[in-house]
Amino acid sequence: MLQLLVTISGVAPVLDEPIYLIRTGLLRKNDHWIPTQRTSSASYYNREQGKALKRSVVAIGILVLIVAVISVIQLIRTPPLPSITTTMASSQVIPGISPSLPWASQGASDIALVGVGSTGSHGQQGPIGLASVAKIISALVIIQDHPLSLGQSGPTLTVSPADVSTYQNMLAAQDSVMVVTSGETLSEYQALVALLVPSADNVAIMLAKWDAGSTAAFVAKMNTTALRLGMTRSHYSDPSGLESSTQGTAPDQLIAAQALLKNPVLSGIVSLPQATLPVAGVVFNVNALVGHDGITGVKTGSTPAGGNYVFSGTLTLPSIASIPAAISANPTVVGVVLGQQGYTPLPSALSAGQALLDAFRKVPEPVKVLSAGQVIGQISAPGQRNIPMVAKTTVTLIGWPTLSIHYTFEPKATLPSSFANGYQVGVEVVSIGSEIAKVSVIANGVVKAPGLGWKLRRL
Repeated sequence: MLQLLVTISGVAPVLDEPIYLIRTGLLRKNDHWIPTQRTSSASYYNREQGKALKRSVVAIGILVLIVAVISVIQLIRTPPLPSITTTMASSQVIPGISPSLPWASQGASDIALVGVGSTGSHGQQGPIGLASVAKIISALVIIQDHPLSLGQSGPTLTVSPADVSTYQNMLAAQDSVMVVTSGETLSEYQALVALLVPSADNVAIMLAKWDAGSTAAFVAKMNTTALRLGMTRSHYSDPSGLESSTQGTAPDQLIAAQALLKNPVLSGIVSLPQATLPVAGVVFNVNALVGHDGITGVKTGSTPAGGNYVFSGTLTLPSIASIPAAISANPTVVGVVLGQQGYTPLPSALSAGQALLDAFRKVPEPVKVLSAGQVIGQISAPGQRNIPMVAKTTVTLIGWPTLSIHYTFEPKATLPSSFANGYQVGVEVVSIGSEIAKVSVIANGVVKAPGLGWKLRRL
């Protein structure tokens, strides 16, 4: 086309073809594919680079802002406080061989240091006829229903003709009785003395009717009391123990004896070698060993089926500061011998009980249950390695091999974010039976508050 124009006009073109065409009207300006003016390639690329740079600057700014906000949040967030993990076992058995004692060759026997523990029952494990040992529970029911304090006599019981008849019938049957007369009065305290010292079966019946209205109702109270004490393998059929179906185990009678000894009135009565009552006069304790060789009670029982002896006695413990005063002030041994046979079952039971008591007095010994510096657990603090927590002092209690030691850690309610070496973080409670000691547990190292770097790095 250009060549044609040249030929027609005779003038050489001086413009680019598209511009020429527009100017000559041969091509419309709205043909959009034709640029209206020449665009520089360098300028176009510069503009695109500028836009990309602006976008990068904005992105970096947003990123910096996000990082700044996150950093501020991390710095103002409250860091977690140090936490504690215990690594010590909750219990352990004192190592060694169980104490060797002169256990009775027949029946059943058991012995314990009050507040510490028992050596465990030996011999027959099932229930055995209790005889007058049952009067321990009878006395507990009476003192529970009609409490007495030391020095008090309590309400009065009047002996009825029926009570005299009961006495005469039991006397004829050669039971253990105490003489009474119609119209005689006995205070509650005197009746308890008659029950526990000369072991009067007829007074057991009189007390039962006075307390509950009938022996059956009283026996129901006896069984309820025994179960409440945890005596799950004993059953009572009568207040005096004459019935062969009144039976129990040696461990159960340990429980009953310890319950009686907790009552100062009853423990005082069973420690009497003798007493004086209104009509009967001087009565002697069937437990002939009371008052001798540190024996302080508790109750005998004898039927043709066998002789029984529940006893208590004193012993001496070494002077150790960590032993609770409740134990060290008046250490008491309680033992049981049931079902002794032979020509003289009761003397046999008394002899077996005394031998067991004498041997056991050598058994309790100091046992180191916790050593100073012993690791109890770990303290975990943010931003540093775990710090051991250790016992501050050594603890020694009284025990013997095969007894269990129990451990319980009581942490402080809240720990600060930082503290020095030796800071108390809690208390370790150590126990053998009801023998309890507490020792401070301290940090074995410095716990520091978390630093700036940890605060920024934590998730």
